[in-house]
Amino acid sequence: MKTKKKQIIDLWKDAFGDSDKFMRLYFDRVYRDENALVIEKEGKILSSLQMLPYTMTFYGEEISVAYISGACTAPSEQGKGLMKRLLQDAFYEMQQRNIALTALIPAEKWLFNYYRSQGYTEVFEFSMKVYTRQEYIVPEKGLIALPIDGDPDDDVYAFFDKKLRERQICVMHTYDDLVTILKDLKISKGKCFVAYTLDRRPVGIAFALSPNKDSIPENVLIKEILFENEKVRQHLLFEITKHYNVFKAIYRIPFYDGGFITYPYGMARVIDTERIIRIWLKAHPESHVSISEMERMDIKALTSHLFDYPNKAAYMSLMLD
Repeated sequence: MKTKKKQIIDLWKDAFGDSDKFMRLYFDRVYRDENALVIEKEGKILSSLQMLPYTMTFYGEEISVAYISGACTAPSEQGKGLMKRLLQDAFYEMQQRNIALTALIPAEKWLFNYYRSQGYTEVFEFSMKVYTRQEYIVPEKGLIALPIDGDPDDDVYAFFDKKLRERQICVMHTYDDLVTILKDLKISKGKCFVAYTLDRRPVGIAFALSPNKDSIPENVLIKEILFENEKVRQHLLFEITKHYNVFKAIYRIPFYDGGFITYPYGMARVIDTERIIRIWLKAHPESHVSISEMERMDIKALTSHLFDYPNKAAYMSLMLD
């Protein structure tokens, strides 16, 4: 009989059609049996999902997050309510593990409606900007930008971690997460570029996909860019476009209310309402919304309120989605 892991691999491959390289990376480095929930019949897994553990900054504190990954059901069993049942089991398990929040990224647009029906609501959005390289611009002196090969060193991770922590509400990544992200980037024929000062201090990092990716042959797509200041950002973008011999880079930024198109990305659902409300009230002592009012909100309204969704401050990126 196939193991739990092997059955989930087979189910995943049928559902998502990912490459063998990505599947090996995910199931070698990310998957854990204890984080996988399944529904089975006579020893055969019919539906599965995984609850990947993450940490999130939340108004000056850190909270635990269960990120839903690989939620899928065998084609012959779809439409029977198995995933709804599995998600309810997951919410209960999260409560037992003292997890504060669950998050996910719908694989298709129509799934936003489905996950809303399970109590999730949109809280993670992003904007895109375009950089155009001008040949007459001289690169910033005192900086070098290089693609890194292999695992990042401790200084690169420390800079990456510091920049994520500067964001008020942001899903964090461990060192092992960053290693996995870079391996996945390499599978996608992308590169990670790091900007250094002349004394080799990291001051910027960007995760770029080559110009032929996602049908944008004349542009570089940058999944994430973090930088110490505007000069570093400009230098990174200049060197990346020069490296790929193109003049434009499309890069992702946190939601920016300045005429840029906003893209819905991820959803969340509060699990530990008492804890999240307490943290929120500590950060908003002037609030006119009382604890009792928040406790009477339905779960979607409460999640939106606690994430200050109208201002779209929450951010999540570089997930294996």
